[in-house]
Amino acid sequence: MSENLKSENTTFLSNTVMDFCEDIITVKDLDFRIIDYNKAFIKHIKISDRDKIIGKKIKDLVDEKSAEFLRRKIERVRKTLKSQKYLFTIIIDGKKIYLKQCTNPIIQNGELIGYITISRDVTEEENLKREMLQTNSQLNTLLEYIPLNVYMKDKNKNYITGSKHARDFVEKGIDAYATPNGITIDMEAVADLTEKEDNYVLETKKLLRKEKCAIDFDGIEHWYRVVKAPIFSKTNEINGLVTITKNIDLEKKLENQKDLFIATLVHDMKNPLLAQISSLNLLLKGMFGELKPEQREILELTAESANYMKEMLHSLLATYKYDNGIVTLEKTDFNIDNLFKVCLAEHKALASENNIKVEYSNTLNEDEKILCADEKQIRRVISNLINNGLNYSDEGTTFTILVYRKDENIVMEFKNISPEIPQEVLDCIFEKYVTTASQYQKIGCGLGMYLSKKVVEAHKGKIYTNCKGKNNDFIIELPFKTSSEKPQKIAW
Repeated sequence: MSENLKSENTTFLSNTVMDFCEDIITVKDLDFRIIDYNKAFIKHIKISDRDKIIGKKIKDLVDEKSAEFLRRKIERVRKTLKSQKYLFTIIIDGKKIYLKQCTNPIIQNGELIGYITISRDVTEEENLKREMLQTNSQLNTLLEYIPLNVYMKDKNKNYITGSKHARDFVEKGIDAYATPNGITIDMEAVADLTEKEDNYVLETKKLLRKEKCAIDFDGIEHWYRVVKAPIFSKTNEINGLVTITKNIDLEKKLENQKDLFIATLVHDMKNPLLAQISSLNLLLKGMFGELKPEQREILELTAESANYMKEMLHSLLATYKYDNGIVTLEKTDFNIDNLFKVCLAEHKALASENNIKVEYSNTLNEDEKILCADEKQIRRVISNLINNGLNYSDEGTTFTILVYRKDENIVMEFKNISPEIPQEVLDCIFEKYVTTASQYQKIGCGLGMYLSKKVVEAHKGKIYTNCKGKNNDFIIELPFKTSSEKPQKIAW
């Protein structure tokens, strides 16, 4: 039987595979004797003499305990005529080697004539898992009780360990921590997005922080705050990643209630405030008689305060509208160069007051200066970035605005020299209510950058930062008007 099987081995194992496959391949007869193998096997056991391998039984090449383990696995293949997969350990040169093996039956004419085993060395992966589990033994105790889905994956994105219910969340979408009674998320629907997030962390070695929406099997939306961080080895190699997810449905509900309250409050305050501003303007114009200098000074301060309050109310109301999808873009053709000049003229006094020199450069040709967008909304963004640039620039420095073409986009750069923005602020600078105004004795509600991002993204563009030390750049990219595009209303 052995000679017959040996002569016919080319039927089930090509020479190419035997020569070049990196996996370890061995062929055994029914008595568990080795009758063929590939080059990877020689490299693994470090025996080059073929006569010392062919015809040898498993017990001649490994220790008694390992031989008995393999005998039982192969015996299982003989009884079931089905493949057996298992993890096998062996000591070579004093080192423990982990092999992931699959033993398959070789059947010819309906008769079992031998076995073929394919093995892969997974020592590095197994050692990593054990090292991570050992190193984080105290963490595992914490994970048992922390009410969050916290889990680790290796660099191949395989689940390693996690908090008490994390595996159920990753594999089945069961979130036991979501209030009040837990929910089940459709993980298949977010699988592609999850893989992109994992790849980003593993490839860039950077922290990822975001909020995202997921759907349960009843079609109900649920919100999660997700943080993903890389895990490094002692040699600064990427070993895997850790993920923390928290259901924030309650936070979102409270936030929506707060926004609704603010919108209602703004609406109720807007009309009387506008009436007050109109009355103050009439007084300042002398419609009710000449004012004494001290009276004018007080009224001007009051009018300035009222106008600032009006801008705050507009920002709060705009935030509510954007967040609830009730803003409509009124797209028209307009000249972006003219818009910049208007916005700069409005801020001329602020630049002079702060002793800031403004440099504006626009290299677009005349056709490229015509943008199809919502002029009012784009003006809001430009004015906000100019205002921020002038307000926070160091006194006596230059605030630079560059407008130019990049592929099919118009690029607007706002560059200033100002106190270094902390990284933790940069990471969330486009989020709601994020501001550093109080650090510089200024007033702000932290909605300007948030609204700017909303407007830019609604126009299919992007806004981002490029800040290094005191050199702070805020950059906008917007698509040009296409020849087929017409002015239109777009709701989002």
